Amino acid sequence: MESITTAIIAKVIMLSMIVIAPAYILTGSLLREKVEPVPQEPVKVAKKVDEKQLKCLADNIYHEAGSESIHGQAAVARVVINRIRYGFANTPCQVVYQANMITRIDEATQQLVKVKLCQFSWVCEKSNNKINPARYRTAKQVAYDVLAFDAYKDVVPKTTLFFHNLSIQPNWPHHKVKQIGNHIFYTKAKYVAKKPRHAKEQTVAIAD
Repeated sequence: MESITTAIIAKVIMLSMIVIAPAYILTGSLLREKVEPVPQEPVKVAKKVDEKQLKCLADNIYHEAGSESIHGQAAVARVVINRIRYGFANTPCQVVYQANMITRIDEATQQLVKVKLCQFSWVCEKSNNKINPARYRTAKQVAYDVLAFDAYKDVVPKTTLFFHNLSIQPNWPHHKVKQIGNHIFYTKAKYVAKKPRHAKEQTVAIAD
């Protein structure tokens, strides 16, 4: 009788192990999954953006590169920010509306005249063309991202301070950095590190 009881107890223990073991394995795997850290992207904290500065930067992006790709617009915005860092002026508005008075000979009268020379041509030209709302919204968003999050930092190097449209050839003494869409971007030659002989200037054509 004792041997029969012992046999029954042994079978019960074996059955219990068969039932408990899978549950333990399943529970253990779930616990391991919960313990493993889930990678998360760092939270971007927006800086406070002054509405006046935002408008100045958005206006400049729109007038200079409103028909360009996002990267083309961002590159124009980064030039403004770079100029602040290099002491051209203290704010985006000051950079955008910065101008100098120069003296030159008027071809018609052959007289010396003073002429206002703007850093960005649209400022002096004061175009009366109707604003395209969709394009302006895009320009304003790019401007906000640059001011609030310091976005698009890698579009052009931090030393990029000048650009011009392909329609003109100003013969500047500066060093070409890259072409994005219809604009060529430059830095001062003194900021250029020596490059290997096989290195080439970048030409970027990015579609939205």
